[in-house]
Amino acid sequence: MRIQGSLSPEVLYRIRKHFRIKNIYHSNAIEGNVLAVGETRQVVEHGLSVAGKPQKDQVEARNLSRALDYLEDLAGNHRAPITEIDVRHIHTLVLEGLSDGAGVYRSVPVTITGSEHTPSGPESVPGQMEEFGQWLSHESVQVADHFAEVSDLLASAVTHTWFVTVHPFIDGNGRVARLLLNLMLMRSGFPIAIITKDDRIRYYDALEASHASGISRTCDLTPFIELVAESIEESLEEYEAAAKEQRDQTEWATSLAERFAQTERISVENEYVVWKNAMGLLKSYFQQPVQIFKQFLSNQVGPDTKLDLKDFGTLEFEKYSSLRSGDSAKRVWFLRVDFQRGDISARYLFSFGHASYAMQGRCDVTLQVAREEPPDSFHYESIEHIRPTDTPQLAEIGYEVSKERFVVRMRSGRPRKMGVKAFTNQFFEDVISIHFDV
Repeated sequence: MRIQGSLSPEVLYRIRKHFRIKNIYHSNAIEGNVLAVGETRQVVEHGLSVAGKPQKDQVEARNLSRALDYLEDLAGNHRAPITEIDVRHIHTLVLEGLSDGAGVYRSVPVTITGSEHTPSGPESVPGQMEEFGQWLSHESVQVADHFAEVSDLLASAVTHTWFVTVHPFIDGNGRVARLLLNLMLMRSGFPIAIITKDDRIRYYDALEASHASGISRTCDLTPFIELVAESIEESLEEYEAAAKEQRDQTEWATSLAERFAQTERISVENEYVVWKNAMGLLKSYFQQPVQIFKQFLSNQVGPDTKLDLKDFGTLEFEKYSSLRSGDSAKRVWFLRVDFQRGDISARYLFSFGHASYAMQGRCDVTLQVAREEPPDSFHYESIEHIRPTDTPQLAEIGYEVSKERFVVRMRSGRPRKMGVKAFTNQFFEDVISIHFDV
């Protein structure tokens, strides 16, 4: 990777190990692998087995590590095109010892669970992969002539989405697609983009948008590109943190170990349990009016009037701890409320991030409110950057664990404690008043 320039060999070695384990853990976890981060490290770095965990999951971790070795070789040889044969070899490494179909194109029709996209029949796969391979061979050399340009980011995203649209193998397509994405990013000088387990639902939604086709549907890579860009930003932040610690003559690995010292970790874990329960309560207060509204709307009005809530899950402990410590630029989506009546629509996104300056001292991790601007653009703008008369007042939600209470910040005024029912009800009333009252 050409981004390595400012890091010493020692620090670069440590951060590569960090990214390797992070990449393996999250890519496998997205597919249902149950190994924890520490267990993944034990299997990959020390060659040990983890008692009580499925052997298949441990083989998946070792295989992905070997595939990453091959990936680094391909990334370093900038002038050699990445070919269809390379793609099949990557798949062989990913599924070696797990499937008789390693490196072999599927011979049966497949469906993708939870997706409206149905890949073409097996008879179409060789031709589609030949076309994809020719394009990849050309683009993989072209991106190596640039350095971290927007066009390279687009080419990397296209590589991933084109591959998963074809879905050439019975199993392992997601892991291979994410490897190809990062191979193209590395070729062009970007850091890798690790799609985390926290972003699994958002990732699937973005791929669903990229699969859409037909006369009445559209294909849009914007949601996927935004997710990849945020993941790159998170990786860059980790590189920058390592470089800063190097300048301060503090070893990066030691600082991480100290940050997560056992006694501190236990305290934070206890805090996290309380916080997570509070987020579950908050979500239920958003779900209640949505359910009531949907039942009413289904009985009273036509199908062009809708109210939906999209649940993206909540933060896992590691991500919560990272945000709490001031690390990690990428926000994690929590839920989205979609309003529609005829031609009028509004989507409001609630995502986790660092507390604003006004909320610091009360909360470390908060929910910030944004709205899709313009509609159907997949771009979300903080409501504080939109005209006050056009948005709800609710701007930020936090939870003070020590006092077991919610704290909210309206776009005008200081943070204040407020009952969860009061501020969720006000949010819905504001949205209806702004967009749909006549």
